[in-house]
Amino acid sequence: MASPLIRRFGAIGLVLLASLAYAKEPKIRTPFLEGWEQVSLEQMERQAKAYPEVYWIEGPGESKVVAFTFDDGPNPINTPPLLKVLKKHGVHATFFQLGMWVEKYPDLARKVLADGHVLGNHSYDHPYAGKLSNTVFWEDQVAKTQAVFQRVLGFTPTLYRPPYGEITDSQVELLRDKGIKVISWSVDTRDWLSARAMNGDAQIEGMVTQYVHPEAIVLMHDGGGPRDHTVEAVDRLIGNLKEQGYTFVTIDKLIGVAPQFAPPPAAPAPKAASAAVAAK
Repeated sequence: MASPLIRRFGAIGLVLLASLAYAKEPKIRTPFLEGWEQVSLEQMERQAKAYPEVYWIEGPGESKVVAFTFDDGPNPINTPPLLKVLKKHGVHATFFQLGMWVEKYPDLARKVLADGHVLGNHSYDHPYAGKLSNTVFWEDQVAKTQAVFQRVLGFTPTLYRPPYGEITDSQVELLRDKGIKVISWSVDTRDWLSARAMNGDAQIEGMVTQYVHPEAIVLMHDGGGPRDHTVEAVDRLIGNLKEQGYTFVTIDKLIGVAPQFAPPPAAPAPKAASAAVAAK
């Protein structure tokens, strides 16, 4: 016999109630750090709310998964040991790469891809986007890097991470119209700050341990400076998080999108010349 709830709302109503039950407001868990010219947490959270399905700081649900992301590579010193650690644990991550480094280290970018990781666009040379016009932002940073990806790797990403987390609303709208998702984060490990600290790996590990949550997007780096502490922290964190019941996903799987744009259709082959033309 159907329950009173089913009789009242029907199957469609139950689906709606379930979706509402799992709805959540996107939130950055790590606190704001004064004095480092960071984008305010309020700004990032406002954009995530204003542009749902486009601007992401965490996954949409409450599954016990976490997405590790790494910015600013590929880097010949930092990226190979990080890849080794990820392979050791059977974990795939998302790498937001700079066009300038993909151009300089194409074989390393190919290696990241060959290891099963997802690659995203992180601009060409890491500018503050708010200082750029939309035209310069698109042509000199995003589209230029898309072209590098196409040339070096044979595809263009659907995922973009703004350097410093800074992007204007009109730039978000521009990327939305191009079919590109903006990916920020809910957990900042501050590995950029801990890079040269004696106990930097412990600091990074502590940030994740304290602030991790279901469907977290975790910010780390494999470029932009020494990242040995990041590699060490990742090695320990993966095992610790697995013990807590977490599994690891790439951003495309977290938010349910394709990681690459479909290739354009091939141009039709030219028709064979007629016998009459060929005889001339």
